[in-house]
Amino acid sequence: MQPTLERLQHQEFQDRNGVYRVVNTVQSMYDAGDIGDDEVSAADRWYREYLFATLGVVEERPSDGHFREKGDVHTWMLGRGKCSARISEIRETLGLCGHVRLEMLLAREMSFSAMARQLYPGISEGRGRMKVSAQCGLILEQLVHVYKKIKKNSF
Repeated sequence: MQPTLERLQHQEFQDRNGVYRVVNTVQSMYDAGDIGDDEVSAADRWYREYLFATLGVVEERPSDGHFREKGDVHTWMLGRGKCSARISEIRETLGLCGHVRLEMLLAREMSFSAMARQLYPGISEGRGRMKVSAQCGLILEQLVHVYKKIKKNSF
């Protein structure tokens, strides 16, 4: 299912290997030079694993270009369980506050302004947006290192 033609005319959509996504804050951070390729890849991986772990959803045409076969129900559920365990390990490593910011940034695709209104309601929008942006950049950098640690420990 694709977005409507009218919706595609707006700037907030991008097509990556046939997958339409809203241009999100991660892309904005990358375009601004605040994060690099490793952070973008880690964010994309976390998002795909989070969707699979929580909803059992796998993109038909994943953004990384690698196609996966479903397999039988047992391999599907084992894979989903492993993704859930990785998400739990990431939550444990980054802490609840870091995990909440990852969910807001990646799963809920919130803007920095929207995140600031929820996290820092008592300060100005501009100042809150700057704080949230810096925190998200740091969390994505930490996410890269968590995935490297997970990969190292799996061997």
